[in-house]
Amino acid sequence: MKRVFVNIDRCIACRTCSAACNYSHPDHRPTIGYGELHEDVRLPFICRHCDEPQCLASCPQGAIKQLDNGAIKRMNMLCTGCGSCALACPFGVIEPEVKSYVISKCDLCVGRLEEGKEPACVMACPAGALTFEEVDEIGEKSVMIGASFKGRHPVFRRV
Repeated sequence: MKRVFVNIDRCIACRTCSAACNYSHPDHRPTIGYGELHEDVRLPFICRHCDEPQCLASCPQGAIKQLDNGAIKRMNMLCTGCGSCALACPFGVIEPEVKSYVISKCDLCVGRLEEGKEPACVMACPAGALTFEEVDEIGEKSVMIGASFKGRHPVFRRV
């Protein structure tokens, strides 16, 4: 299964990925959030499309589905905006939309995937910080990503 991989060493926090997401999904808020790891380190937070998604298991309406390609998608007409998926997400990437009855969540640009294209955020990133790769390929990189911050911030993380 492919996922979006964020290389924080290359991210320049320009938010072009967020703009591309917004352009590709005009009816919803961008599903790429930005967080501050340290006072001088900002990075994008994107849905990781987990193998065993807690958001899917916690949704009482069955509004979150896992597609055949592994992407986790919200079914707009089933979502009541209860927020249980947002509470269950261990990465904190699901947020309520401005409309109080739905949530906002990355769907990996499923329409683009069906056309053989990569997600809009990956295509738009000018620094090459976002890539769309198989999970096995990402595992080898996860140890070295963020090495430039080692010793400056007491955070241990795995991608």
